[in-house]
Parts: sequence; C-alpha cells; structure tokens
Amino acid sequence: MSTAGAWLRSGLFLLTALVLHMALFSDLRVFGVAPEVPLAIAVTAGLAGGPERGAVAGFAIGLGIDLYLPTLFGLSAFICTVWGYSAGLLAARIFRSAWWINVLVTALATAAGLLAYAVLGELLGEANLYTDRIYAVMAVAAAYNLVLSLPLLGLWRWSWPGLLGEER
Repeated sequence: MSTAGAWLRSGLFLLTALVLHMALFSDLRVFGVAPEVPLAIAVTAGLAGGPERGAVAGFAIGLGIDLYLPTLFGLSAFICTVWGYSAGLLAARIFRSAWWINVLVTALATAAGLLAYAVLGELLGEANLYTDRIYAVMAVAAAYNLVLSLPLLGLWRWSWPGLLGEER
C-alpha cells in the first residue's frame, strides 16, 4: 500500500470519526455524559501507529473539535496531541500491545485526559470545567471508550497496514 493511500484512509477515517462524534455520539448520553471519541481516536492512533501518528491524529481530531466548540481554542488539540503521542510512546517502549492492555490504556488515558483538560482549562480561564461532577464524567467516558477502543484499533490497523508489516 502506498503512503498516499495510507494518508487518504487516515484522513477519511478522522473526518468520519469527527462527523460521527458531533452528529451522533454527542447525543448518546449515559448519566448525562457523552463518549469522548476524540481522546479515544488519539490514544488508539498512538497505540496502533506509534507516537508520531498518535500525535498527528490527535492534533487533527482535536483541531476539528476546537473549530466546532465555543471553548478555549487549541485546548482540545493540545490534549489530544499529547495523549496520542504519550500512548504511542507507552506502546513502543514499555509494553508489547496485547489487546486487553490497549483497551485498558485507552480507558485510563481517557479519564486522565479529561482531568487534564478540566484542570488546564480552569487554569487558562475557562469556567466550570473542574466541578464535583468531573469524576463521574471521567468514569462514564472511560467506560464508553473501553468499548470503542477495539473497533478503533481495528480501523487504525486497516488505515496503516504497511506500518504494521501487513500487505493488502
């Protein structure tokens, strides 16, 4: 598979995920909490493709969210970039990726990413991000992304087969 084909697949996947997040997943609420698809996208990209691809995918999906939401511009892109890169480093240097470790890392990274977003947002002047409810939001969003992580990892592996030594 060519490099251009991998970039095209990745771009199509990111655009589709962004549209689905805004149009569909934002309305699927449990206890008033919607899935945190951008963090799941960034983390699974890092787990499947390494730190650089995780950072690029995280930046792209985070920037798309920042362009859509009326919150502090750049915060989503920053958090998703850092979390995608960190997940890629974790997968490349600390452990060999078993499926259940990837699922667990995605859930834990979602919770930590939401906490970082709330704390950093409050420090930068965005009001009412760090509330008493933040830990419930973290738990529900982590559970959502626990379920979403396996399909997302499969879609990233479909998007980058040459990187993983597969031939299509």
